[in-house]
Amino acid sequence: MEENKTVEQQEEAVQKDDLKEAIEQTMDKIRTQSMLLGAQAMCQTILNKIYAFESSQGKKSANDYKRCVKDIKKFCEVGLSRKVNIDGTTEQIEQKETETVQN
Repeated sequence: MEENKTVEQQEEAVQKDDLKEAIEQTMDKIRTQSMLLGAQAMCQTILNKIYAFESSQGKKSANDYKRCVKDIKKFCEVGLSRKVNIDGTTEQIEQKETETVQN
């Protein structure tokens, strides 16, 4: 009788390990898909900003281009200023002063 219980316990342990591995693989797939969707959304937003700038009427000056770059830069900085924790929460990352090189 004890041998049957031991065999059943071993089978249950193997089933639990298989289930745990399958869940981990599924979670990795979901995490990867989420990251890809996020990257696509970011790229689409940046592309929309560029399309809006290109489709605006009139002559474009150097200041117009600078404004477009500044807008895109601000969008990227906001996205990079957040740290995502493993549990899915976000927190603000301390900004370091960036040095500008003047020629």
